[in-house]
Parts: sequence; structure tokens; C-alpha cells
Amino acid sequence: MNIQAIGNTESDRQEGVPVKKFLVLTTLLVMSSMVMTGVTAAGASASSAAGAGAPMIGAKAGTHFGLPTVSENWSGYAVSGKTPFNYVSSTFTVPTLTCNGMKDVYTSDWVGLDGFNDQTVEQDGASGRCTVQSNYKLPYYYAWIEMYPAATVKEYKVQPGDVITASVNYTGGMFNLTITDVTSGETRTVSSACATCERASAEWIIERPAGCDPFPTNCFLFALANFGTTTMSEDVARQDGGSTTGLSAYPNAHQIFMIQPTKSGGFYTLDNVSAVDAAPNAFTVTWLKYGKVTPITLSPKS
Repeated sequence: MNIQAIGNTESDRQEGVPVKKFLVLTTLLVMSSMVMTGVTAAGASASSAAGAGAPMIGAKAGTHFGLPTVSENWSGYAVSGKTPFNYVSSTFTVPTLTCNGMKDVYTSDWVGLDGFNDQTVEQDGASGRCTVQSNYKLPYYYAWIEMYPAATVKEYKVQPGDVITASVNYTGGMFNLTITDVTSGETRTVSSACATCERASAEWIIERPAGCDPFPTNCFLFALANFGTTTMSEDVARQDGGSTTGLSAYPNAHQIFMIQPTKSGGFYTLDNVSAVDAAPNAFTVTWLKYGKVTPITLSPKS
């Protein structure tokens, strides 16, 4: 889900006008000795529509298959390869957020193509946040679709406990993004062409977005909302010329953990990502900590 722009009021800040996606990934070789490096992301003019992107830092993703990867805003799984991906999907239940008055907390479950090791993301999912209108004690949930660098489009409200299916399907030169609330029957499909999208990866992600106030001089990651646990199941993807394959069958699946860097140069984990259960091709992510609203730097080039 895209990084959110932040307005000049707390209400604007929580509504989140889409600005720019910010992904920080580095392959984790030795967690106890990892040192976070400087973080940058592709920028956009204040008037431009922007959305999800995936600038990389550290070791190139995919160099060390099977080792976990850490990210400041993503957790879950991604697969990558030389053969382009043309399909990804998942089923998940909208998690119930615990809102205790802490502001600037956000979470999102989504699937997508690209974004792990390139600059585009074609994605859809469902998000939740604790609202300023309730003094950050009540949650708000919605389904959305996004074609980076276009802005996120909020499609409809969802409720905790609703079963969601999300998919991205590339066929005939078009990306078809579908988000369906199986519980309520609501569904949306958006079709869009993208000549520069590489289809270099497929992913199943839980995310904390980011925002700027004003863009792009004061940008930061939100804290991670307390979602308890969330499970993404029936996780499958397909590459050109191949068949639909479960996540558990990909030998090059990257397990991604979300982290919060510390001033001392270390970090702590914000959630725990389970191994993939082969039978339903599912994994569970368990919330551990909020993390902090963390300044980031947006620059013209990632």
C-alpha cells in the first residue's frame, strides 16, 4: 500500500493523501551484526499522483535465496526470478486493530507484482488505521487498489473479520487488479497498462506506510498498528509459460521481517513472520511492537 501524504491538520494526516511508496530492503546475512545504512526513496512533485515503489538498500534482493530479508516497512514473503510473473493472489481476513490512543499507527495487507527489486508496484489489499476523530481509540478499515506511480484508490469500506481475496493478473498487455470482500460481496477490478513494469517479483505483504508533511521535506514512516495476528493463505503466483504455483513450492521465496532501526545502529523486530504451511500455502504474521514514527529521506532518484 502506498505511502501516505500528510496534510496540515490531524484529520488530513490520518486520511492520508497518497504520495509515495517507500520500501527499504536488505538481505539479512547476520542479524546480530547488521548495520542500517542511509535510506532514500524515489520522490515526486507535490502535484503528482504517486503510490507504491521499492528502492533497495544493502545486498541485492535475491542474491541469497533462503535467507531472511529485513525491511523498515514490509513483512511477509516475496518471490523473484528472471522469468516475469503474471499472476499473484491471496485470501486473508481483515484483522481487528487494537486502538489505545496512540496516533500515527497504520497497517495494510496486500498482494502485488513488482516492488521487491524494482521501482513499480501493481497491488491491492485492505488497510486499517486508528482515527483522529475517535482520539485514536477506534479503527477504520478499507479496501484499495494501486498502480504505482499512480495514487492509491480507496474502493470501499471493509470490516474486521471480513474475508478478502486479492489478486493481480497480467494478460494481453494489461494488469487486472481485483479486490473482493467475500463476506459483503463487494468487489472491484481495475485494468491498466504499464509499459515500464518489469513483473520481476510477486509478493504477499503486511506493511506500515509512510507520509510527508509537507512533501517532500518532512517524511516519515508510521508506527505499525496492533493487528494481533493476520494470516495470508492460498498464496499463489505464476510466471510466463508456467503454471500457478503455491508460495511453499518456490525455492527462492524471501521471508521478510519488519524492523525498527535504533539510534545505536541496531534494530528490533516489529512483527514475527511464520514459515509457510504447504497445505494451504499460508503464513501468519504476529504483531510485536509499534515501532516509532521514523524520519526518512525522499530524493529525486532512488
